Amino acid sequence: MQTEKQYEILFETIQHKQYCKATASLEYIQMNTHARYNGTIENEDCGVAEGSYTISVRFRDEDGQLQTIEEKRTWQSNNGQPHIFEDETYIGENVDLIRVRPRKVQCICVQSSAANDIPQEKKE
Repeated sequence: MQTEKQYEILFETIQHKQYCKATASLEYIQMNTHARYNGTIENEDCGVAEGSYTISVRFRDEDGQLQTIEEKRTWQSNNGQPHIFEDETYIGENVDLIRVRPRKVQCICVQSSAANDIPQEKKE
């Protein structure tokens, strides 16, 4: 007598991320107790992208000590245009702003929904 068993095993794949190179530019000014800034994040690798960055605000406090405030932010661009941002950070009274800069800019290309509609055998 012969016995046959069949098993079906399904493997789920994790979508791999395609990283891109993004550049950030920023302008800033001290407005009394706040550091006000605006800037752009651009990438030329893909039209639909998202990521994160850190705003680093460095200033000298009333006692002459250097202080740094870092705030993590996220960004997204759906149309290939630069991501534009504007914000401000409270730095306190009687301080001197030294600089504001974007750091740790990360960029990930995101597949558009139209690309997901293409049958698997036609993707390259």
